[in-house]
Amino acid sequence: MRMQTTLARSVEVSGIALHSGVRARARLSPAPIDTGIVFIIDGVEIPATVAHVVDTQLATTLGRGGARVRTVEHLLATLMGLGLDNLMVEVEGGELPVLDGCGAAWSEHLHGAGIVDQAAPIRIRKITRVVEVRDGPRWARLEPADGLALDVRIDFDHPCVGRQTLALQIDQGVFDSELAWARTFGFERHVPAMKRMGLVLGGTLDNALVFGEEGPLNEGGVRRADEPVRHKMLDALGDMALLGGPVHGRLVAERPGHGVIFELMSAVVAQPDSWKLCGVDA
Repeated sequence: MRMQTTLARSVEVSGIALHSGVRARARLSPAPIDTGIVFIIDGVEIPATVAHVVDTQLATTLGRGGARVRTVEHLLATLMGLGLDNLMVEVEGGELPVLDGCGAAWSEHLHGAGIVDQAAPIRIRKITRVVEVRDGPRWARLEPADGLALDVRIDFDHPCVGRQTLALQIDQGVFDSELAWARTFGFERHVPAMKRMGLVLGGTLDNALVFGEEGPLNEGGVRRADEPVRHKMLDALGDMALLGGPVHGRLVAERPGHGVIFELMSAVVAQPDSWKLCGVDA
């Protein structure tokens, strides 16, 4: 039986925020049993749940009252992938630092602080029937499965990306080896328009994989040919964390973005007959 977990000690992380471009800081601290993941900004506590999502444009933003914390998905994916259940995250700057544009740096910081068991077993949200949402060519569904599995497909009009598919069972160690290092990505031709919208103001080749017309602009190119779909899977895993804890089910997603995964998680929460809470051995 797996027990709930938290950090052994606090750790502070700072860096540039991807979208706002400001200097941001996050202090990650141990939390009691059954806390879940809670962000704190300007003294306001914001649980990482579907009910607190306020925006999904190129990032997942949580809010409560007038308080907002942006770009939470990479950290949430890392917490899900490492099986870290209870954490307080105090944020300065309104957005989490982008760090290396993926989950690798977050994982390194969390492993460095230490992950410890707590005196209570986890409760699994076990999917019992299929839930599906569609938005034009984008769709996603969550279906019953043993453990947590993801099957993600993307399709981009670029010779270095194109159609990519990946299916993984998220067992212990899989996140670090298969997903954590996959960087957020984009296309050089889209950058000016995004900046005019106030997005990716902190984006650089140190924290994002950028494709020019002829290929990646980053020194060394892609880390694997399917790095883009791996990052989309990382993002989807982070948005699945909005269910509020561990999940046993299989996510299948076609051309996913934060919006469609959020809509799917919202649909699951709204249909309590599609899941049950149970012990890890159930």
